[in-house]
Amino acid sequence: MDKVIFFHMNQLGDLLFSLPVLKAVKNEFNSKTYSVVKSDLAPLLTSSNLADEIISKDENFVKIIRKEKFNKAILFSESPSSLISAFFSGVKERIGFNTASLSFLLTKKVQRTGVPSLFNNRKLGIASGLQLIRQDYTNCLNIPKENLNNVQKWFESNKLNVSKTIAISINASRKRKDKCLPENKWIEVVNILSSKGFTCIFLGAHWEKENLTKVSKQCRTETKLFISKNILDSAAFLKISSLFIGIDSGAMHLAASVGTKCIAIFGYTDPMQIGPMPFERHVIIKNNNIDQITCEDIVSKIL
Repeated sequence: MDKVIFFHMNQLGDLLFSLPVLKAVKNEFNSKTYSVVKSDLAPLLTSSNLADEIISKDENFVKIIRKEKFNKAILFSESPSSLISAFFSGVKERIGFNTASLSFLLTKKVQRTGVPSLFNNRKLGIASGLQLIRQDYTNCLNIPKENLNNVQKWFESNKLNVSKTIAISINASRKRKDKCLPENKWIEVVNILSSKGFTCIFLGAHWEKENLTKVSKQCRTETKLFISKNILDSAAFLKISSLFIGIDSGAMHLAASVGTKCIAIFGYTDPMQIGPMPFERHVIIKNNNIDQITCEDIVSKIL
Protein backbone atom coordinates (compact mmCIF):
# COMPACT_ATOMS: atom_id res chain seq x y z
CA MET A 1 0.00 0.00 0.00
CA ASP A 2 1.25 3.48 -0.88
CA LYS A 3 1.93 5.98 1.88
CA VAL A 4 1.05 9.68 1.64
CA ILE A 5 2.28 12.24 4.14
CA PHE A 6 0.75 15.70 4.67
CA PHE A 7 2.64 18.63 6.16
CA HIS A 8 0.10 20.98 7.73
CA MET A 9 0.31 24.65 8.63
CA ASN A 10 0.11 25.74 12.27
CA GLN A 11 -3.11 27.77 12.33
CA LEU A 12 -6.58 26.32 12.92
CA GLY A 13 -8.18 27.83 9.81
CA ASP A 14 -5.33 26.62 7.61
CA LEU A 15 -5.73 23.09 8.97
CA LEU A 16 -9.45 23.14 8.15
CA PHE A 17 -8.62 24.32 4.61
CA SER A 18 -6.65 21.11 4.12
CA LEU A 19 -9.36 18.63 5.17
CA PRO A 20 -11.15 18.34 1.79
CA VAL A 21 -7.85 17.24 0.23
CA LEU A 22 -7.34 14.60 2.92
CA LYS A 23 -10.89 13.41 2.41
CA ALA A 24 -10.34 13.10 -1.34
CA VAL A 25 -7.15 11.06 -0.77
CA LYS A 26 -9.12 8.70 1.45
CA ASN A 27 -11.79 8.31 -1.22
CA GLU A 28 -9.61 8.11 -4.33
CA PHE A 29 -6.23 6.64 -3.36
CA ASN A 30 -5.51 3.21 -1.91
CA SER A 31 -3.06 4.77 0.52
CA LYS A 32 -2.16 4.96 4.17
CA THR A 33 -2.13 8.59 5.24
CA TYR A 34 0.06 10.41 7.75
CA SER A 35 -0.25 14.00 8.97
CA VAL A 36 2.46 16.18 10.50
CA VAL A 37 0.62 18.71 12.68
CA LYS A 38 0.85 20.76 15.87
CA SER A 39 -0.12 18.73 18.92
CA ASP A 40 -2.96 21.05 19.99
CA LEU A 41 -4.66 20.63 16.59
CA ALA A 42 -4.06 16.88 16.33
CA PRO A 43 -7.37 15.92 18.05
CA LEU A 44 -9.32 17.41 15.13
CA LEU A 45 -7.53 15.14 12.68
CA THR A 46 -7.91 12.15 14.97
CA SER A 47 -11.65 12.74 15.24
CA SER A 48 -12.01 13.22 11.48
CA ASN A 49 -10.53 9.78 10.69
CA LEU A 50 -8.85 11.37 7.67
CA ALA A 51 -5.30 10.55 8.79
CA ASP A 52 -4.28 7.02 9.70
CA GLU A 53 -1.29 8.24 11.68
CA ILE A 54 -0.66 11.59 13.39
CA ILE A 55 2.91 12.84 13.76
CA SER A 56 3.26 15.72 16.21
CA LYS A 57 5.47 18.64 15.29
CA ASP A 58 6.42 18.73 18.95
CA GLU A 59 8.24 15.42 18.55
CA ASN A 60 11.38 14.68 16.56
CA PHE A 61 9.17 14.15 13.53
CA VAL A 62 12.08 13.99 11.06
CA LYS A 63 13.38 10.87 12.79
CA ILE A 64 9.91 9.32 12.66
CA ILE A 65 9.44 10.14 8.98
CA ARG A 66 12.77 8.61 7.99
CA LYS A 67 11.63 5.22 9.29
CA GLU A 68 8.77 5.15 6.78
CA LYS A 69 8.98 4.92 3.00
CA PHE A 70 6.57 7.51 1.68
CA ASN A 71 5.52 7.62 -1.94
CA LYS A 72 4.13 11.12 -1.83
CA ALA A 73 4.25 14.26 0.29
CA ILE A 74 1.64 17.00 0.00
CA LEU A 75 3.01 20.16 1.60
CA PHE A 76 0.35 22.64 2.65
CA SER A 77 3.10 24.19 4.76
CA GLU A 78 5.79 26.26 3.06
CA SER A 79 8.10 26.29 6.08
CA PRO A 80 11.75 25.38 5.40
CA SER A 81 11.60 22.65 8.06
CA SER A 82 8.71 20.94 6.25
CA LEU A 83 10.42 20.97 2.84
CA ILE A 84 13.77 19.89 4.27
CA SER A 85 12.13 17.06 6.21
CA ALA A 86 10.32 15.76 3.14
CA PHE A 87 13.48 15.98 1.02
CA PHE A 88 15.90 14.31 3.42
CA SER A 89 13.37 11.63 4.34
CA GLY A 90 13.53 10.41 0.77
CA VAL A 91 9.90 10.98 -0.17
CA LYS A 92 9.74 10.27 -3.90
CA GLU A 93 7.13 12.83 -4.95
CA ARG A 94 7.04 16.16 -3.10
CA ILE A 95 4.20 18.50 -4.09
CA GLY A 96 4.03 22.03 -2.74
CA PHE A 97 3.75 25.72 -3.55
CA ASN A 98 6.17 27.61 -5.76
CA THR A 99 6.15 30.47 -3.25
CA ALA A 100 8.03 28.40 -0.64
CA SER A 101 11.54 29.74 -0.05
CA LEU A 102 12.99 26.26 -0.59
CA SER A 103 10.71 25.30 -3.47
CA PHE A 104 13.69 23.85 -5.36
CA LEU A 105 13.36 20.85 -3.02
CA LEU A 106 9.95 20.02 -4.53
CA THR A 107 9.43 17.62 -7.41
CA LYS A 108 6.20 19.37 -8.43
CA LYS A 109 5.45 23.05 -7.85
CA VAL A 110 1.96 24.54 -7.78
CA GLN A 111 1.33 28.25 -8.22
CA ARG A 112 -0.19 29.81 -5.12
CA THR A 113 -2.60 32.70 -5.62
CA GLY A 114 -3.00 35.05 -2.67
CA VAL A 115 -2.95 33.77 0.90
CA PRO A 116 -3.19 30.15 2.12
CA SER A 117 -6.71 28.97 1.34
CA LEU A 118 -8.84 26.00 0.39
CA PHE A 119 -8.70 27.23 -3.22
CA ASN A 120 -4.91 26.90 -3.21
CA ASN A 121 -4.96 23.59 -1.35
CA ARG A 122 -7.33 22.16 -3.95
CA LYS A 123 -4.72 22.99 -6.58
CA LEU A 124 -2.20 20.92 -4.63
CA GLY A 125 -4.66 18.05 -4.54
CA ILE A 126 -5.33 18.23 -8.27
CA ALA A 127 -1.58 18.25 -8.95
CA SER A 128 -1.40 15.09 -6.81
CA GLY A 129 -3.84 13.32 -9.13
CA LEU A 130 -7.08 13.85 -7.21
CA GLN A 131 -10.27 14.58 -9.13
CA LEU A 132 -13.10 14.95 -6.60
CA ILE A 133 -12.08 17.54 -4.02
CA ARG A 134 -14.88 19.32 -2.18
CA GLN A 135 -15.00 23.09 -2.29
CA ASP A 136 -15.83 23.56 1.39
CA TYR A 137 -14.82 21.98 4.69
CA THR A 138 -18.23 21.29 6.24
CA ASN A 139 -18.90 17.78 7.56
CA CYS A 140 -15.21 16.82 7.49
CA LEU A 141 -15.03 16.71 11.30
CA ASN A 142 -16.61 14.13 13.57
CA ILE A 143 -17.00 15.56 17.07
CA PRO A 144 -16.89 12.77 19.68
CA LYS A 145 -20.03 12.24 21.75
CA GLU A 146 -17.98 12.74 24.90
CA ASN A 147 -17.21 16.34 23.94
CA LEU A 148 -20.78 17.05 22.85
CA ASN A 149 -22.04 15.65 26.17
CA ASN A 150 -19.53 17.76 28.12
CA VAL A 151 -20.74 20.93 26.45
CA GLN A 152 -24.41 19.97 26.74
CA LYS A 153 -23.92 19.50 30.49
CA TRP A 154 -22.23 22.92 30.66
CA PHE A 155 -25.28 24.52 29.03
CA GLU A 156 -27.63 22.68 31.38
CA SER A 157 -25.64 23.56 34.50
CA ASN A 158 -25.73 27.24 33.49
CA LYS A 159 -29.48 26.98 32.70
CA LEU A 160 -29.02 28.32 29.17
CA ASN A 161 -31.47 28.04 26.30
CA VAL A 162 -29.39 26.71 23.40
CA SER A 163 -31.79 28.05 20.77
CA LYS A 164 -31.13 31.62 21.97
CA THR A 165 -27.37 31.25 22.47
CA ILE A 166 -24.89 33.24 20.42
CA ALA A 167 -21.19 32.35 20.53
CA ILE A 168 -18.95 35.40 20.20
CA SER A 169 -15.23 35.39 19.47
CA ILE A 170 -13.54 38.78 19.68
CA ASN A 171 -9.82 37.96 19.67
CA ALA A 172 -7.25 37.10 17.03
CA SER A 173 -3.83 35.57 17.59
CA ARG A 174 -1.29 37.78 19.30
CA LYS A 175 0.31 38.67 15.97
CA ARG A 176 -2.97 39.63 14.27
CA LYS A 177 -4.54 42.13 16.66
CA ASP A 178 -5.14 44.50 13.72
CA LYS A 179 -8.00 42.18 12.71
CA CYS A 180 -9.91 42.93 15.93
CA LEU A 181 -12.98 45.12 16.38
CA PRO A 182 -12.67 47.61 19.27
CA GLU A 183 -13.89 46.09 22.55
CA ASN A 184 -16.35 48.89 23.29
CA LYS A 185 -18.30 47.89 20.17
CA TRP A 186 -18.53 44.28 21.34
CA ILE A 187 -19.88 45.51 24.68
CA GLU A 188 -22.57 47.48 22.87
CA VAL A 189 -23.44 44.52 20.63
CA VAL A 190 -23.81 42.25 23.66
CA ASN A 191 -25.96 44.84 25.47
CA ILE A 192 -28.35 45.14 22.52
CA LEU A 193 -28.63 41.40 21.91
CA SER A 194 -29.10 40.67 25.62
CA SER A 195 -31.93 43.19 25.78
CA LYS A 196 -33.64 41.27 22.96
CA GLY A 197 -33.52 37.97 24.84
CA PHE A 198 -30.38 36.43 23.41
CA THR A 199 -27.69 34.85 25.58
CA CYS A 200 -24.23 35.92 24.45
CA ILE A 201 -21.22 33.81 25.42
CA PHE A 202 -17.61 34.76 24.83
CA LEU A 203 -15.55 31.87 23.48
CA GLY A 204 -11.82 31.86 24.11
CA ALA A 205 -8.64 30.00 24.92
CA HIS A 206 -7.10 29.98 28.38
CA TRP A 207 -4.73 32.84 27.52
CA GLU A 208 -7.74 35.02 26.63
CA LYS A 209 -9.61 34.47 29.90
CA GLU A 210 -8.33 37.56 31.74
CA ASN A 211 -9.20 39.95 28.91
CA LEU A 212 -12.58 38.32 28.20
CA THR A 213 -13.47 38.55 31.90
CA LYS A 214 -12.66 42.26 31.83
CA VAL A 215 -14.87 42.81 28.76
CA SER A 216 -17.67 40.66 30.20
CA LYS A 217 -17.83 42.70 33.40
CA GLN A 218 -18.35 45.87 31.39
CA CYS A 219 -21.54 44.51 29.81
CA ARG A 220 -24.85 45.39 31.48
CA THR A 221 -25.52 41.71 32.00
CA GLU A 222 -22.25 39.96 32.79
CA THR A 223 -21.59 37.68 29.87
CA LYS A 224 -20.60 34.08 30.51
CA LEU A 225 -17.32 32.73 29.19
CA PHE A 226 -16.68 29.38 27.58
CA ILE A 227 -12.96 28.79 28.06
CA SER A 228 -12.27 25.55 26.27
CA LYS A 229 -10.00 22.89 27.69
CA ASN A 230 -9.27 21.49 24.24
CA ILE A 231 -10.07 22.05 20.58
CA LEU A 232 -12.78 19.36 20.49
CA ASP A 233 -14.74 21.03 23.31
CA SER A 234 -14.55 24.27 21.32
CA ALA A 235 -15.88 22.48 18.24
CA ALA A 236 -18.71 20.94 20.27
CA PHE A 237 -19.60 24.31 21.83
CA LEU A 238 -19.77 25.96 18.40
CA LYS A 239 -21.86 23.14 16.96
CA ILE A 240 -24.42 23.37 19.78
CA SER A 241 -24.63 27.18 19.68
CA SER A 242 -27.34 28.63 17.46
CA LEU A 243 -25.17 31.36 15.90
CA PHE A 244 -21.57 32.56 15.77
CA ILE A 245 -20.43 36.19 15.61
CA GLY A 246 -16.78 37.00 15.30
CA ILE A 247 -13.84 38.33 13.38
CA ASP A 248 -11.83 36.53 10.72
CA SER A 249 -10.22 33.82 12.87
CA GLY A 250 -9.79 30.11 13.42
CA ALA A 251 -12.89 30.12 15.64
CA MET A 252 -14.93 31.49 12.73
CA HIS A 253 -13.76 28.68 10.46
CA LEU A 254 -14.33 26.06 13.15
CA ALA A 255 -17.91 27.30 13.59
CA ALA A 256 -18.55 27.15 9.86
CA SER A 257 -16.97 23.71 9.55
CA VAL A 258 -19.41 22.22 12.09
CA GLY A 259 -22.38 23.80 10.30
CA THR A 260 -23.12 26.82 12.52
CA LYS A 261 -24.14 30.01 10.76
CA CYS A 262 -21.58 32.81 11.06
CA ILE A 263 -21.82 36.57 11.13
CA ALA A 264 -18.22 37.07 10.01
CA ILE A 265 -16.49 40.43 10.41
CA PHE A 266 -13.61 41.30 8.09
CA GLY A 267 -11.26 44.24 7.99
CA TYR A 268 -8.37 44.24 5.51
CA THR A 269 -8.43 40.47 4.87
CA ASP A 270 -10.36 39.16 1.87
CA PRO A 271 -13.47 37.04 2.60
CA MET A 272 -13.56 35.93 -1.03
CA GLN A 273 -10.35 34.00 -0.35
CA ILE A 274 -10.73 33.02 3.29
CA GLY A 275 -14.35 33.55 4.23
CA PRO A 276 -16.47 30.97 6.07
CA MET A 277 -17.72 28.13 3.86
CA PRO A 278 -19.92 27.57 2.03
CA PHE A 279 -19.90 31.31 1.40
CA GLU A 280 -23.63 31.63 0.67
CA ARG A 281 -24.63 30.18 4.06
CA HIS A 282 -23.01 32.93 6.08
CA VAL A 283 -23.21 36.72 6.47
CA ILE A 284 -20.12 38.80 5.73
CA ILE A 285 -19.56 42.29 7.14
CA LYS A 286 -16.50 43.94 5.63
CA ASN A 287 -14.76 47.27 5.83
CA ASN A 288 -11.04 47.64 5.11
CA ASN A 289 -10.92 49.92 8.13
CA ILE A 290 -12.47 47.59 10.69
CA ASP A 291 -12.85 50.46 13.19
CA GLN A 292 -15.57 51.88 10.94
CA ILE A 293 -17.81 48.84 11.33
CA THR A 294 -20.66 49.82 13.65
CA CYS A 295 -22.72 47.90 16.17
CA GLU A 296 -25.76 48.47 13.97
CA ASP A 297 -23.95 46.79 11.06
CA ILE A 298 -23.73 43.66 13.21
CA VAL A 299 -27.03 43.53 15.12
CA SER A 300 -29.04 44.43 12.00
CA LYS A 301 -28.02 41.05 10.55
CA ILE A 302 -29.61 39.28 13.51
CA LEU A 303 -32.63 41.26 14.69
